[in-house]
Amino acid sequence: MHKLRYDEGTHVFHNAIEYEIIKVVDLETILVKNIETQEKVLLPLHEVSKNNPSTISVKYSDVNEISEKDWDEAKRRLEIIKPFLNTQKTKTILEEHAKKFNLHVSTLYRWIDEYQKSDLLISLVPKHSLKGAKGSIRINEETELIIKKTIEDVYLSKQKYSAKKTYRAIVQRCKNARINPPSENTVRSRIKDISAKEKMKHRESARLADRQYRNTDGMFPAGKYPLDFVQIDHTPMDIIVVDEVYGKPIGRPYLTIGIDVYSRMITGFFISLDEPSYFSVAQCLTQSILPKEKYLRSLEIPGSWNLWGIPKTIGLDNASEFRGKDLQRACEYHGIEINWRPVARPQFGGHIERLIGTTMSEVHTLPGTTFSNIKQRGEYKSDKEATMTLSALEKWFTDYIVNVYHKDLHSGIKCSPEKKYEFGIFGNDTILGRGIPERIIDEDNLKISFLPTVERSIQQTGVKIDNIQYYADSLRRWIKAKNKDNNTTRKFIFKRDLRDISTIWFYDPDIKEYFPIPYRNISYPPISIWDLRAIKKYLDDQNIVNYDEMAIFTAHDRMKKIEEASASTVKSIRRKHVAQKNRADKQKFDNLPKIITQKTVVPIPEENTPSLHNVQKKIEPFEDIEIL
Repeated sequence: MHKLRYDEGTHVFHNAIEYEIIKVVDLETILVKNIETQEKVLLPLHEVSKNNPSTISVKYSDVNEISEKDWDEAKRRLEIIKPFLNTQKTKTILEEHAKKFNLHVSTLYRWIDEYQKSDLLISLVPKHSLKGAKGSIRINEETELIIKKTIEDVYLSKQKYSAKKTYRAIVQRCKNARINPPSENTVRSRIKDISAKEKMKHRESARLADRQYRNTDGMFPAGKYPLDFVQIDHTPMDIIVVDEVYGKPIGRPYLTIGIDVYSRMITGFFISLDEPSYFSVAQCLTQSILPKEKYLRSLEIPGSWNLWGIPKTIGLDNASEFRGKDLQRACEYHGIEINWRPVARPQFGGHIERLIGTTMSEVHTLPGTTFSNIKQRGEYKSDKEATMTLSALEKWFTDYIVNVYHKDLHSGIKCSPEKKYEFGIFGNDTILGRGIPERIIDEDNLKISFLPTVERSIQQTGVKIDNIQYYADSLRRWIKAKNKDNNTTRKFIFKRDLRDISTIWFYDPDIKEYFPIPYRNISYPPISIWDLRAIKKYLDDQNIVNYDEMAIFTAHDRMKKIEEASASTVKSIRRKHVAQKNRADKQKFDNLPKIITQKTVVPIPEENTPSLHNVQKKIEPFEDIEIL
């Protein structure tokens, strides 16, 4: 991930001219000096770049190509060097710390240097992994696995075995595996690194550990500076929206929103008619991290929303949509720590809960509000009074954030969120500011990195995902590729934007770049993953199994005709159409790269695979069809 710092003395480019930063004036302006002419000028902060645009060549690794073992090793290394990041350190202290973990001090220096250059966990991944090697596990790595597993099985158990007995068990397992056992000091060092809370959790009980080591103030720790801690959560919005064609009600949308705990600034949000999912979280996080000038211009909202940058920690609920591997890997890749909200401990989400309450109280002033409960709603007919479309609601909500919420006095911090954020960035008479956050340069890479991952092998006809075939020339060199170590079929990483699955992104492990891969037959229309799920349900209801992509898109065409005829009277179909338009608008705004021109190739159906040529002619409008 390429980032831009705004430290004094940093060299930046504007219109291909090189400048040196003299001073950050505010969140929108910097004072710079022309390197060639020495002329001093003021430039818009968001218009400068890290490199000369004519010479930029970005390469990056995808986190999903790294094995779990190597990723865990990178996280272990980060925990070891954390006490020495961005602090003064003496050689004596480093030597003692290195000895504690059975490392050479030069290794510790190297890890610290590599991590501080990028602030990315991937910099600590063993180098053989980044080269794409698939070789056998090294001896010390095998030993490390045995140490870790034995400590979990023996030491962290209700039997409460001593460190010495744990070491004996490790020695025995190593002998059984015919590898050299570690020293007893190494094992004791690993055990010593386990926190007291973790020991009590496994050797006593999780409840006892939580009671003894919970935060004394009953809250998540308050952020110490901007973007130190961001909380994210979902909620149904207290309003009925209408479709843009018929002006009829289609139900309540969902809101995913993030708050910077330090300043109470809203970091980002995502409004959708689709139920909360990993995708909702990823969209909210992406907006939180990236600059928002372009977004405000697209909605024609006056004002500024000068918050961007990678948060240090995000606080999330324990809901399943937060627990996926894709989210955890993407956050770890970008250096974001995830802090899970304890079950049945609502006070740990206090800031985001209060924010949701505040924003929903404003929504209650809009036509079509459902209010918070039946008693509050009284005789008010929400469906009848509803007039706001989904796009109008998003514009209103953005305007409220930028020009009302961020500027109003917040009782919890005794000033406006916007002012508190500026204090945290620039400092004042009593506090030292953290400085301007780094801006992400390669925005496309960030957006793609948060998309869901699919792993597939590449065949002569391309790659198949959900019975749909994809192909582009960039796949050609990897057709029928094998793993070198065991000659098995090699699988590759593909990213998929759920709003439009007509294009997927292939990560080339050698070139370390993403390449857009379209449908093999580009005459097929773009559809979303939600459309595909509805199509599959439709085919299942018709008792059609083992269908191919021709069956999928034939069913799509038929469903579309049915929906168009029924949209004016069937609420679920109107809701679906608005959701489709909303996804398309958002996907267009993201503007991820796609292949513009390519010859249409009709894929050859596999043998004995039925196509959908004769679907039942008598089909009724499906009011109750469930679209997940």
